[in-house]
Amino acid sequence: MKTNKIYIPVIAAGLMISVSSCEENVMEWKGADPTVKPTELPMEMAEKIAQYDNIKNYMAQYHPNTPVTVGMGLDNYLDAEEYAKVVGDNFQGVTFGNAMKHQSVVASNGSFNWSKVDQFLALNTNLPIHGHNLLWHTQQQQSYLKSLIAPTMVVTGGSEGGIINVITNSDFEDGTLTGWDGWSHYAKSVASPGHDSNYCLKAEMDAETAQNWDCQLWWATPLEVGKTYAYRFWVKSPDNLAVQFVGQNADYGGIYKTTFTAGADWTLCEGEFDYKESDTPDVIRIGLQFGGTPVSVLYIDDFQFGEKGEEDPMINVLPDNSSSFDGVTDGTTGGWASWGSNKNSVSTVEGAGKDGSTALVLTNNGDGNAWEAQCAYTFDAPLDPSKTYMLTFDAKCDHEGGSVQFQYQNGTTYGSQGGYQDFELGTAWVPCEKEFVPGYEDVDRIIINFGKVGGTYTIDNIKFGEKKDQGGAAAVKRRATTISYTLKTPEEKQAALYGAMEGWIKEAMTHMGNNCTSWDVINEPIGDNMKIRGVEGGWMEGDSEPVETTETGLTLNWANESGNGHFYWGYYLGMDYAVKAFQYARQYSPNNADLYVNEYNLETSDSKRAKLIEFVKYIDEHGAKVDGIGTQMHVQKTITKEQVDKMFKELAATGKKVRITELDVALGTEAKTLADYELQGEVYYMILTSYFENVPEAQQGGVTIWSLTDSPDEHEYWLKGDEPNLFDANYGRKIAYKRVCDAIAGYDISVDFHSPDYSQNNK
Repeated sequence: MKTNKIYIPVIAAGLMISVSSCEENVMEWKGADPTVKPTELPMEMAEKIAQYDNIKNYMAQYHPNTPVTVGMGLDNYLDAEEYAKVVGDNFQGVTFGNAMKHQSVVASNGSFNWSKVDQFLALNTNLPIHGHNLLWHTQQQQSYLKSLIAPTMVVTGGSEGGIINVITNSDFEDGTLTGWDGWSHYAKSVASPGHDSNYCLKAEMDAETAQNWDCQLWWATPLEVGKTYAYRFWVKSPDNLAVQFVGQNADYGGIYKTTFTAGADWTLCEGEFDYKESDTPDVIRIGLQFGGTPVSVLYIDDFQFGEKGEEDPMINVLPDNSSSFDGVTDGTTGGWASWGSNKNSVSTVEGAGKDGSTALVLTNNGDGNAWEAQCAYTFDAPLDPSKTYMLTFDAKCDHEGGSVQFQYQNGTTYGSQGGYQDFELGTAWVPCEKEFVPGYEDVDRIIINFGKVGGTYTIDNIKFGEKKDQGGAAAVKRRATTISYTLKTPEEKQAALYGAMEGWIKEAMTHMGNNCTSWDVINEPIGDNMKIRGVEGGWMEGDSEPVETTETGLTLNWANESGNGHFYWGYYLGMDYAVKAFQYARQYSPNNADLYVNEYNLETSDSKRAKLIEFVKYIDEHGAKVDGIGTQMHVQKTITKEQVDKMFKELAATGKKVRITELDVALGTEAKTLADYELQGEVYYMILTSYFENVPEAQQGGVTIWSLTDSPDEHEYWLKGDEPNLFDANYGRKIAYKRVCDAIAGYDISVDFHSPDYSQNNK
């Protein structure tokens, strides 16, 4: 057979040849091309494919009640006129790959953004949309959903004022116990690691300890009557020891203050007292007593004591109008400049501060990269590259789950960057603190990035400067603050999530209106371990049970890196999440759209198919109705007819509509040959033929081809390097295109074509 190298874009094909079973069409061909590759079509096949009509016309002729649609990236459609034309010429509807998913529309503060979808609607294409999707276990707006169920952050104590620390060996970081004394029934040593440090003090009690006072640790320092003193230290113990702060004079007379419980994790202990004449006179040492539990262990770190004072831990170089914003005109920025593609507004607002004063208020446009919204202060001269600097400020967000980030930078070249640290924020004021050594000679700018999580952020009491010497009477870091969490009850969490679910489904249904004729209400509810995701487990790899405590708050343990947004609705709501989702979708659908459950691997896994059918049955039996089952059918070229026939028969037996929602056929090889493309076409033909034969016409919900072309732009994340589609990267029709049309018609359409060129001259 003669083979020529030819390219027939689908747009041109309809202009070159008029298709008719009773009309001869002659194509003129050039001579053989020696550069022809083994993957290129024989001339006869290319001519046949060129004479085929558009796919949707065959579907309208042979299956008028079954739509053929395409799953596509909305950006591809909006950005490329040729792409949009091929879609419109060949398909009767569309599914957006990502544009209508929860994470794409819902911001971290719960607001909705339909701007991308609205661009499509404004085109008035008359292409019906299959809504993909309402609830999934991934690409959900995790920040927002977590904020609804997360415990309330409680900040106690003040972030201002510190301790004029007289303890010169507070943190044991020199590896010694210099300055510390103690006696009786314990041995002390330096241990590692400490609390957020390398070292701490370790006390090991002997078997004879019987009273709390027979194990004491002391630091020599006289107290002065009339002064207010403060203490702060961290302890932990596997034996849950009682630890009391005490003072003592030379005659062993004592003052006794708060008793704390040292648990298995590091616990912050702090307090203050006024030393009065009526107290034990002439106190010369302060410390702890912790005896009474034989053969026990106690760890102590970061022990600070001294007169309570207002001295800052750094030499603040920011003027008042850039620090506390005192005297700043409402609306100006107090010397803080701002910019970024995700910045909405930055201004000072009177009364917004921590104590009702003026504060800096930052608002962005939604979730993005942290650096896409920046607020910066630039100094007249660079910072000393060898010195340690400190930044402290108080901040809060208009919702839970907020985040701001610190960084430093050279403000001219935007180089010499570093110091990155994220601060998680909620609706309560949170003290934020960062130490750093610039290391570069040209750093002259400090920045608060606020573009990561959408919302409004309030910043107050910003202080920045060189860190003071920690020895002697210098002030220490401000740590007179304790953060704890008040947990929500299961009922409160369920109410919040059902409210968010109803709000989202109502918004999606009403916004899309009659444009959506069907929806994937729940996508991929069954895990690969055949468990219902969240309800029975069924986690994605790496995910696990959430952990929540009053000390640490809520840790979901569900991936959110790179915007994965894992959220398992069923974990908090149980199986009723599925029932409610369909009830809400039915309630708010303006056109009684078909409502589907969509799943993958139904053609290859008997157990997953059975589990999904049980899932659908549960919804039907508990007050809602599922209209159809979507089978994705991302298949390999090795899929068998027996597998496909069995799946379609079992799905049809449910009485539900059956929709092929995401059909593509992967070649699974880099060294592709013409035989691979021929086999790919046969797989497409086999699947569609089985669908039309085994699913009654009244139950045929439609066929969606997943992605339009083999272009790398469409396969950056899905089947990268493969060529699974009906059109090549140049919109040229492949053998798979022909075989899809043949399957729709029920026979090889090309037998109706006749051309003397290939039938006579080239055989």
